[in-house]
Amino acid sequence: MKLIILGSGTCIPHPTRCSSGYALLLPGSKLLLDCGAGSTWKLERAGIDYLDIDHIFITHFHPDHTADLIPFLFATRYTDRPQRTKPLTVWGPRGMEKLFSAFKQAYDGWIEPEGLEVREIGEGKREFTDFKIETSNTAHTENSLAYRVESEAKSLVYTGDTDYAEEVVGLARNADLLLIECSHPEELKMKGHLSPLEVARIANESKAKKVLLTHIYPAAEKGDVLSAVQKMVSVEVELAEDLMEVEI
Repeated sequence: MKLIILGSGTCIPHPTRCSSGYALLLPGSKLLLDCGAGSTWKLERAGIDYLDIDHIFITHFHPDHTADLIPFLFATRYTDRPQRTKPLTVWGPRGMEKLFSAFKQAYDGWIEPEGLEVREIGEGKREFTDFKIETSNTAHTENSLAYRVESEAKSLVYTGDTDYAEEVVGLARNADLLLIECSHPEELKMKGHLSPLEVARIANESKAKKVLLTHIYPAAEKGDVLSAVQKMVSVEVELAEDLMEVEI
């Protein structure tokens, strides 16, 4: 698996960090994990044809995780390239179909390309041709999800937005890569988001093999959350940057 960071930031405008979006390249599939503002543009910067994306997995419905669904689907319907022929499935928590129904009403058919399917995914496991998905609830919104993707004996866990939650620890157990939010430094801890202490707790309890910090607010960057987490864990910890590539 190869992970490409499309957006390591938040809703706050930043010169180098777009909102949440991650491309995951598998042997036979290309996935998006969240689709925050800038994700479609960053796919092109990363050399990934947006028409090749097979599945989009949404963690929750805040705009910084979903806003680029609209330009992504609009560009897919009205592309200047040969029309895509393979299916595209957008997955999300309970309420995904309601959200897309609102999008359709607002955009009057403009974001409904051929082959599009929008489906809701709950807690549990689901198998695809070349990967497996497992989900768990997170401590953020009432229906937010974290995802575990397994392919070719490798695993990535993406927490989305969350506070400390035992469900997230369980999902991340022995993961090869834990892509985890670290929104605020300790002194600015906010309910529903992680600070370095809680990131370290999840990493240590789950025994994840590598940790990649993301969803970085400007205050977290200034507060050097990377060093704070590194002091509390024994595994490699990195700070996500837009267009970073990580082999898993």
